[in-house]
Amino acid sequence: MPGRAVSAVQSAYSLTAPTLLTTFLTHRTATRITSAMSSLFLNMRLLTRRRSAIWSLAWLLLFSLPHARATTVIPPDFDSLVSQADYVIRGIVKSVNATWQTRGADRVIVTRVEITVTETIAGSPPSQVVLEMLGGRVGTDRMVVHGSPDFRVNDEHILFIRGNGVQFNPLVALMHGQYPIKKDAGGRSYMARSDGSPLADVSEVARPIHASGPSASRAATAATPATTESALTPAEFSARIRASRQKSATATP
Repeated sequence: MPGRAVSAVQSAYSLTAPTLLTTFLTHRTATRITSAMSSLFLNMRLLTRRRSAIWSLAWLLLFSLPHARATTVIPPDFDSLVSQADYVIRGIVKSVNATWQTRGADRVIVTRVEITVTETIAGSPPSQVVLEMLGGRVGTDRMVVHGSPDFRVNDEHILFIRGNGVQFNPLVALMHGQYPIKKDAGGRSYMARSDGSPLADVSEVARPIHASGPSASRAATAATPATTESALTPAEFSARIRASRQKSATATP
């Protein structure tokens, strides 16, 4: 059964076997496997009927495991978020383009987000960063991947990127890998989470996010001068990312 599930998902989403096998090998208990599969399947709603067979297979796999449970994407702690990323960048969205593509026997919408990198915080990004992710809008057609945050031209972010072009979404833990840079009423730049809420401390990375994409504007409007004043600046957040990366490198034999 697991082998057929991997094959089906590969056909629809062009995920490589190593990607899914890494998930299975890393999460060795049934509970952790269930959480990982939940993150992948339960947060994805594709607006076509052709995926019904895959959905059935996914549900069967989930409920054949003990301790099965529905869940949102499991938020990583800060050090885990940093260590999982191939690279971490600060950048401005230059363009967002969605197109229909054929993946195996299916047609899916894929969005390409070009980022102008203004700062490399960790790792070694390519000279041109173009994020490729499943989902998006083409004309009146829309494919939604729940937990995958939106990108808009000219928005600025700090992004934690892993497996770009290989995984169905290149952000570490989906919405937990995107941190918008916003400005308060006085023009001070501060860090926010993907739902728009100000980020006051790196420990808050591990808190669940209940809104992403278009609904994030509701959280953003709830930000107050008190919360934005206490939020980390981009420079402070970058410094903590570098410190975490250095700590991880030092701990590695």
